[in-house]
Amino acid sequence: MYDASFTERLTELSRFVETTQSLEEGLDQLSTLVAHAMTCHHCSIMLVSRNDGEELPHLRVEAHCGRLTEEARQHAQPLGDGIAGRVASSGEPLLIKDLHHSPYAPLARRGESGTVDVVSVPVILEDQVVGVINVDSPIDRERLDGLDLRMASILALVVSKAIHIHRLQGLLKTHFMQLTLAREARRTGRMTHDPEKVARLMAHTLYDEMIEAGFARDHVLMVATEILSQVHDSLSKT
Repeated sequence: MYDASFTERLTELSRFVETTQSLEEGLDQLSTLVAHAMTCHHCSIMLVSRNDGEELPHLRVEAHCGRLTEEARQHAQPLGDGIAGRVASSGEPLLIKDLHHSPYAPLARRGESGTVDVVSVPVILEDQVVGVINVDSPIDRERLDGLDLRMASILALVVSKAIHIHRLQGLLKTHFMQLTLAREARRTGRMTHDPEKVARLMAHTLYDEMIEAGFARDHVLMVATEILSQVHDSLSKT
C-alpha cells in the first residue's frame, strides 16, 4: 500500500522547514508536501487564532492542497465545533471511516457523495494545540486506515516544528526581544514562543528595565498609557 519513499518525503519536509523564509508560503507548500507524503489528493492545515476583540479562539484554514471552497477557506471554526474543532479541543487524532455514515456525519461540511474517509490530527506545540491537519481522498487506493493516522501524526510534528522555527525567527529580530527571551531562558531553562506568554514577558522585562534604569513607577505608567493609545489609534485606522 505504501512505497518506501515515505522516509525520503519526511526528510524532504524537514529540509524544507529549515530553509523556507515565510510561514504563509511555508504552510502552503507544507500542505502540498504532506498530501504528497500521505499519497492523498486533499490536505488542509488549520491554525488556532483569535480575532481582534474576541476572547474565544477559533480555527481557520491557513493552507490547503486540492479542492477547497472559498467559503471553507474563510470560515472561522470555533474550537469544539465541527470535526477539526473537536480534534483541536481534545488534542486527540481522529480517523473517521465512511464519514457520511458515521456519528460525525452531522458535523461534516463536505458535499461529495460516496465513501469518504478522513484523518484529522492536532498540531501540538508547548503542550498546546496550535492547529489541525486534515487529510482525505487517498490516491490509488480506496480507504484510509490506522497507518494513515499514525503517518499524519508524524507529519504533524514536522508542521509543528515549522511553526516553532518561524515564530522564533520573528521573535529574535529585535534586541529587546532577544533580551526578553534570554532572561526567560535563564530563569526557566526553556525559551517560550507562545504569543500570549511572550507578550507578558515583554511587559515584565520593560518594567524591570525601566525600574533598573531609574525611572519612577509613574513613568512606567506613562509608557503603558502611550502603548494603549497607539493600539487604539491603530485599531481606529483598520
